[in-house]
Amino acid sequence: MDVLAVSPESDYAGESASAIRLLENGLARYHLRKPDWTAGQTAGFIRQLPGDLQSRVSIHQHQELADAFPVGLHYKDGADPISAKPPVEAVVSRSLHRLADLGDACAGMKYVFLSPVFPSISKLGHAPDWAPGELSAALSAERSARIYALGGIHPGNSAEALRLGFDGVVLHGALWQSSDPVEVLSLFRRAAA
Repeated sequence: MDVLAVSPESDYAGESASAIRLLENGLARYHLRKPDWTAGQTAGFIRQLPGDLQSRVSIHQHQELADAFPVGLHYKDGADPISAKPPVEAVVSRSLHRLADLGDACAGMKYVFLSPVFPSISKLGHAPDWAPGELSAALSAERSARIYALGGIHPGNSAEALRLGFDGVVLHGALWQSSDPVEVLSLFRRAAA
């Protein structure tokens, strides 16, 4: 099971050190989502990472930084990543919140985040609006990109996400609301073994 993570939106003490430790301990990809950060702040964060780990980071804002760093690019639901003309070598992904759009959302993407899969840990009242059978049917259809479960993911339901047909999970609330994000990652990795 692939395990990815999305950063906390706001400042998090020692976040770059945490991201390095997570990536060194088996995290497949780190998504830097900081809606209020400037391009300079985003570039500063990326510079704190060793060069070999920068290519395992995807940025959600300031996509122009892909010209200076080997980062991936992530687009929000409703954006048109193809018309943005990302660098050919960039890992391109997107978010999706409507099951009906799943097939179209995969076009040209390496992977897609589908959310919320379970009731959210970090956003109260944010829950899926589809039935598990509907979700399984959609995930079993042929597709051109990997699909990762986001929203309400914790060690107790990650196996269920895989049974539904997801290729892996994306950690957010479970990771950043803990006192040790690396320990949380290891719980997920053990659950997948």
